[in-house]
Amino acid sequence: MLAAVLAALAGCGTNPIAPGPLPPLSAIVITPASDTVQVGQTKVFKAVAYDTLGAPLAGGSFVWQSLDPAIFSVNSFGQVRGVAEGVGRLVASASNRSDTATVWVYRQSGWYTQASRTTANLNGVFFLPDGRSGWAVGNSGVIVATRDAGDSWSLQVSLTTFNLNAVWFTGRDTGWAVGNGGTVRRTVDGGLNWANVVVPASENLLDVVFVARDTGWAVGSGGVILRTTDAGGHWLKSYPTIQVLRGISFDGSGDGWAVGDGGVIVGTHDRGQSWFVVQPAVTSSQLKGVWRRSESLSWAMGASGVSPRTVLMTPDTTSWELRSAGSSFDLEDVNFPEDGIGYAVGYNGVGAALRTDDGGVTWQAQTSNTQSRLNDVCFVDALRGWAVGNGGTIVHTSRGGLP
Repeated sequence: MLAAVLAALAGCGTNPIAPGPLPPLSAIVITPASDTVQVGQTKVFKAVAYDTLGAPLAGGSFVWQSLDPAIFSVNSFGQVRGVAEGVGRLVASASNRSDTATVWVYRQSGWYTQASRTTANLNGVFFLPDGRSGWAVGNSGVIVATRDAGDSWSLQVSLTTFNLNAVWFTGRDTGWAVGNGGTVRRTVDGGLNWANVVVPASENLLDVVFVARDTGWAVGSGGVILRTTDAGGHWLKSYPTIQVLRGISFDGSGDGWAVGDGGVIVGTHDRGQSWFVVQPAVTSSQLKGVWRRSESLSWAMGASGVSPRTVLMTPDTTSWELRSAGSSFDLEDVNFPEDGIGYAVGYNGVGAALRTDDGGVTWQAQTSNTQSRLNDVCFVDALRGWAVGNGGTIVHTSRGGLP
């Protein structure tokens, strides 16, 4: 009788058949709990129901449901089919219990190019955590945007011809782009319209970061650092160094690092109200990118493959140590989506993409599939990332760069 009732539960898609009465269950378990599937391909998930004594029930059917049908579909046998790149949730239910698994859908392995619709050099890229909505900025005021993980990109109107060097969004609607000549552009509608923001600086602005909708910083030539705490209504300016600052990164605590020419590293413990210069300098090579996850987990990248990182010397003392990702690499940016997993991009005769799985102790070169210099990189998790570069180049991976 139980098998007959369970069989009546079969369903698929997002409109499952309402289950009939069943004896109480203690749990349903989907295996695997997380897996990947390629767009257009299928993979079968299994589910087991357990009775109130914890014993598995043989046979039986489940109601299978995709909570993200734009990413994958599922039939009544638990067979998942990839529809579009993304991360979705799979549910199996019966009687009074259900379980959820994670489905990662990818288009292809490794790094591969996406059509950007521009030939201008692209200098900065940013994606929202969903890995679907992203923006890239570049020379001559170019801004391109995507809502489908980069399958298609469209041009946006920046209303400036200055080179744009970096972009950051605080949500789906509000974003910032900075560039040469003290250029700051802001959008409150996802980039449909970009407006000029007046700042008390004329220096070339090379990077921007926000930790909240109202609090952000920009850095640039002459060692300038701009800070706003009212969503760009006012900006305060400081010069902790005369060296060009090329990258800036903050963690959730309000502590941050900025790096630049001559190997300069400046830090703050008070959300940028004051800055200190790290002495002695860990390198004299130009540092171009920096990423901070915490006080003891920060990394920088630069010329000749220099890749300094922070190490915790004592419970109260953090120090920078010099490491190398390979002297043949001229590295432009770095991003760590997890404590141990990070990516760096740049140039070594072709577009360079590197990955570390041990927190920056060692780096492994990956095949970028582009000849162009890569200038910036953004990852939303350990697998999905984008890098942009010269000639309108955009390369993407949804497998952590792995073949």
